[in-house]
Amino acid sequence: MAVIAVLVVACIVVAFLATQKSADYYTQIDNDCVTEIAPHGAMNDRYTLSAYDETGAEKELSFETSRILTDDAYLCLKVAPFRGVVTWAEVQFDEMPAAVQEQYDGNS
Repeated sequence: MAVIAVLVVACIVVAFLATQKSADYYTQIDNDCVTEIAPHGAMNDRYTLSAYDETGAEKELSFETSRILTDDAYLCLKVAPFRGVVTWAEVQFDEMPAAVQEQYDGNS
């Protein structure tokens, strides 16, 4: 009976996590905010940066990379509930929401 209960709970948790949508946050690379980490997989570095959602709300996010990124580049971070940053991609200043652009000077 306990095994069935555990399986039911596990299925509910998996179903819940599968239906959660990721949110987009935007940040600008600052290579003063990168730390070298013990390599695992292809990841060697961790960034911890302020990022902004489409409304301009700020959140500190950390993500790992396999290399040092281009200083001052803008990124779109896909952030999943409970998992954190799951992917990132470089974007141009004018591709970011207006509320995010207001947080940066746009000179990069």
